[in-house]
Amino acid sequence: MPRSALQVFGALEDRPTSSKELARKTNLSERTVRYALKILKENGLVEEIFFLRDARKRGYRRKKFTPD
Repeated sequence: MPRSALQVFGALEDRPTSSKELARKTNLSERTVRYALKILKENGLVEEIFFLRDARKRGYRRKKFTPD
């Protein structure tokens, strides 16, 4: 997994965070953050949430795991 994906994962919180906010927190470009989020989503570590006020905007948060 790329280092940028690990950086983004570390910056995620329980509340939905936009890719723009993640770029600010990690000092990565927005394009790099979007790529990292894509990798994290493909690996099932992040969930994407659409904001109700504006469905064009998305938030991301760590996926919650429940023990079986």
